[in-house]
Amino acid sequence: MIRRAHASDISRVAALYYAVWHETQAPFMPQAEIIRRSMEFFIERMTALLHSTLVTELNEEVVAFTAWRGQLLGQLFVAMPHRGTRVASSLLTAAEIEMAKGGIAEAELHCVVGNERARRFYERMGWHHKAEIMEQVAGEHGQTDVPFWCMTKVLTI
Repeated sequence: MIRRAHASDISRVAALYYAVWHETQAPFMPQAEIIRRSMEFFIERMTALLHSTLVTELNEEVVAFTAWRGQLLGQLFVAMPHRGTRVASSLLTAAEIEMAKGGIAEAELHCVVGNERARRFYERMGWHHKAEIMEQVAGEHGQTDVPFWCMTKVLTI
């Protein structure tokens, strides 16, 4: 079941976010950014994003979530046992519909360069590679750049 997240979901969503980010994104990040991404970091982020978060709940367990700010779809994370089961595609479609209802004509997401599985998934879902961009993250001596694929999709309801 896909639904809007509630305040009571924050700790469960943050725990999922923490686990999946460290599994899928950390291999492409500097050690300082990995250390910075503590459970507290994810709780704070999910508290801030609660108003635009959708979750997929199966058997009373949050197994996936997505969140966005404006036109930027910033999060789509799925627990490992639920990958390849259409959970991600259903949730992404639901997020695209909600974004379009909110007036977003073209959505954007940033997929870390090297995460080929995610890029292939987004391309199968109709997203297009627009450019390679750099995002600043914590590095050994302050901020450092990490490359991301900027992907876009025209949204329709």
